[in-house]
Amino acid sequence: MSDHDLRDRIWRRIRDNEDLYLNRLKRLVEARGVSATGEGIEDAASVTRELMEETGFETRVLRDMSNPWIFGEVKRYGRGTVLFYNHYDVQPADPLDLWESPPFRPTVRAGRLFGRGSADNKGNLLARLCAAELVDEVLGELPVGVKVLAEGEEEVGSPNLPRLVMSYREVLEADACLWEMSYIDDRDRPVIALGAKGLVYIELVANRPGGDLHSSWGAVSSNPAWRLLNALSTLADAEGVPKVDELMKEVELDEKFLRLIESADIDPREVEEGAGELLPSVRGDLKESLKRLTMMPVINICGLYSGYTGEGSKTVLPAKAIAKVDVRLVPRLRPEKVLDAIRSTLRTSGYGDIEVRQLGGSYPAARSDPDSPFVRVVLDSARDAFEKDPVLIPSMQGSGPMYLFTEVMGLPCVVAGVSRGDSKYHAPNENLRIDDYLRGILHIALLLSRFEASRSQDGAG
Repeated sequence: MSDHDLRDRIWRRIRDNEDLYLNRLKRLVEARGVSATGEGIEDAASVTRELMEETGFETRVLRDMSNPWIFGEVKRYGRGTVLFYNHYDVQPADPLDLWESPPFRPTVRAGRLFGRGSADNKGNLLARLCAAELVDEVLGELPVGVKVLAEGEEEVGSPNLPRLVMSYREVLEADACLWEMSYIDDRDRPVIALGAKGLVYIELVANRPGGDLHSSWGAVSSNPAWRLLNALSTLADAEGVPKVDELMKEVELDEKFLRLIESADIDPREVEEGAGELLPSVRGDLKESLKRLTMMPVINICGLYSGYTGEGSKTVLPAKAIAKVDVRLVPRLRPEKVLDAIRSTLRTSGYGDIEVRQLGGSYPAARSDPDSPFVRVVLDSARDAFEKDPVLIPSMQGSGPMYLFTEVMGLPCVVAGVSRGDSKYHAPNENLRIDDYLRGILHIALLLSRFEASRSQDGAG
């Protein structure tokens, strides 16, 4: 069967089974799975497992002082294995009054399915499960092994995922990994990323002995808020570009990835709308914007707190000031080096009294080789599924613990998915376009049908 005939046959079958695939997604959206509060986690894990088994996977539940991970597998010995990483947990639905329909009652309107988790990440997970089942039906059996890891803690930072990967490394062994999600742009083109930025989240605290004072004492008494603001200015400029020499020394702008930036045909309006207001230094310069988003570190102030923040006025000199800061990392920039470099810079700049606390987990960046045969098969399959040339970028601008699969397990890892810029993940009225969901099934089905051939190009066997 030619590639063209196979593509058409798979697409016809997807259209014939549209109601089945949509109802499966509705079942999973109804199972809440809010990891921040624990609401419905066990139910969401159970439904995820049921859907894996329904689509032909052998399953097991992996636990290690965490929400359950659901692991599914279809074994095909000697033919290579693709690993899908996804998650079934979701963000809280608040504020509820902004939803046009109940967040956990999936509702179809104007060609979209509305519901918490529809785009992030349940639609992507179901597209992959249904694709594996579909290829098995059309070809008589899956031509490649498939493993699926569905995590229940992604929305709270995957705190236990490193331990899981170390504990179950042999179980997760594969030849390549498809990461949780990317998006379809405004020109209906799939955007494919080769990695993710790393992350360090810290809290900086400035203190003055004693409690708050009347603000008149500001003429002679130190103000921790001013001290903290001045300390922050030693770490980054007004655009978040790090001033910390030890961090910038590690930035390596590989020509291979710079060429991807140069050739990325992205609509500047998408970047402008996403940013809200572009920095002065990148206005009118799309390539510089993309380079910063995907290849450069940034120090971001996430929150500031000091003194009185209620309504009206209160003349007070605060005794404490706190800043919450995240640092987005690029390859070679290790999280532990970031903390040491920030403390060192503060100390040498005269702010050694500023306390630096790490909050939550941290992880390095990840990036895969654009010349990998797996990247090519992902791109070619996306092109045939969406009937548009995909856009390939060095990294997604966000962060995730992908390094566990690229660095620890040594797998090429590619980011692809079926949401949109207007899918409103993490916000009220989260939604997924149904046609994108169905084409996502087609994309993964074509990828699975072609994977073994790409593997032979890579010399595997």
